[in-house]
Formats: sequence, structure tokens, C-alpha cells
Amino acid sequence: MKHIRIASIVLVAVALAGTAGIAARPPELTRKVYFSAVDDAGAAVTDLTAADLTVKEGGKDRPIAGVQPATAPMHVAIFVDDAGTGAFQTGVSQFFGTALGHARFAVSVMNPQPIKVVDYTADVDTLKAAIGRLGQRGRVIADGEQIVEAVGGAAKELQQLQAGRPIIVVLTVRGETALSDMADTAMDNLKNSGASLHVLYITGNQLGKVLGDGPKQSGGTIQQASPGVPLAPVLVKMAENLLHQYVLTYTLPDGVKPSDRFSLSTKRKGVKLFAPSRVPDK
Repeated sequence: MKHIRIASIVLVAVALAGTAGIAARPPELTRKVYFSAVDDAGAAVTDLTAADLTVKEGGKDRPIAGVQPATAPMHVAIFVDDAGTGAFQTGVSQFFGTALGHARFAVSVMNPQPIKVVDYTADVDTLKAAIGRLGQRGRVIADGEQIVEAVGGAAKELQQLQAGRPIIVVLTVRGETALSDMADTAMDNLKNSGASLHVLYITGNQLGKVLGDGPKQSGGTIQQASPGVPLAPVLVKMAENLLHQYVLTYTLPDGVKPSDRFSLSTKRKGVKLFAPSRVPDK
């Protein structure tokens, strides 16, 4: 009887140790990424499924948990770099009109440093007042460093706000400093925030690491317009594409650390994806 009792105690101890090991094992990590898709004509593609997509993180295939239309409210930081001309006033107004009800907006004008006209809000009267301040303001001296710093600062603020669907929009008639000392910091902030950067610039201006590479790395878009061409239709289309974003979730195996290298591709012909190539790694 004594031997049987000892054997039973050993078996229970082994079973408990095994249970503890299972409980201590880290669970699968679920990751979330926003992206958009357009067809050859630039119209939003709205019927993608997980079967159409392939996800890689850190160079490894990762199983897709789900793909759905994005419904979370957006936090949109808009920077107006118009040299004081008021060139984007009508376009910003129509951008608001298209996305209103789906986002909170913050607007800053470059003077040449960023001056916040309105903090994040969805209040119609407050946004109307902000639009009124985007008209002609007299000539503003260019400073391509300021827009780089502004993007980095907005990304950091969105991360601090824990914005669920963060977006940065830059509207510029001048571009940026090509070799800015602040570019790497701004790009790191952009990655860590998970925000997508969207840029509209006037043809012939210089884009550098942030405004040129930032949209590609963050899953945003770059639009260019010729001088004198109406800008409002471009901004309306930008807003419509944001409204048709997807949210994708995928999983990492137990014990695998997140990587900031991300790749999303599709087997569907005639479909272009706007997805990040760098994602937060924590």
C-alpha cells in the first residue's frame, strides 16, 4: 500500500508540472494592420477575402485570422503646407465632407513651423471655423525641415493618444529637405505609431525620405498634381480610399517575437495594395 501511495503522489506531481508548463507557455500573438486596395482605374476594391491575400512578417508566412472592412473611427492629422496661398482650403473642406462621421480631425498650417489650427474633433462648427483659417495668409518662407519634424511629432502624438486607426495627411506645394537630420527619427516615430502617411504634392517639388518613402513604408499613398489643377477632387478620392480601408489580423506562433518587416500581397490580378512594409515590433 505504501508503494502504491508514493506512486500516486509522483503521478499527480508530474501531471501538475505538465499543467503548469502549459499555463506558462505564451499564447499566440495576434497582430492588426490596416490597408487599402484599388483596381486599375484607381477605384476602391471592396470584396477582398483572406483567400486573396498572403502575409509575411519577418520573411515568414503568417496565417491570416481575418480580413474585414475597417469600421473603427479614424484619427486624421492634416498638415497644410501651402506657402500661405490658401491653395488647399477647398480641398480640405471637401475632404472633411467626405470623411465626416468616420473620423476626428486635427489641422495644422506650416508657418513655416506647424501651428495647430484645431485639435482632434468631429464637431462640424469647429471644423468650419478651421477651414476659414486656411485661406490666403500672405507669403510664408519655406522650411523643408519643419514638415519632416511635423510628421514625426504627429506620429508620436497619435501613439500617445493610442489612436486605433491613425492617419497623417500632408498637403504641400514645396516638399521637404531631401537630406534631413530629423528624417530617421520621424520615420521611426511613424513606424511605431502604426499611422499611414498620405501625401499630396505639386509636381516638380522635392520629396525626401519622409514624404517620399514614408507613404510606401506606412501603407499610405502619394498623389501629385500639376500647378493650377483643382486639388479638391484629389482630396475627395483620398478620403474615399480611406473610407474603404480593410483591417487585417494575423497570428504569430507561440514564442515568436514580432518583427517590423511586413509584406502583404494578393493573387488577384489588376489589384494594387497599399499596405505597410514596416510595422511596430512591440
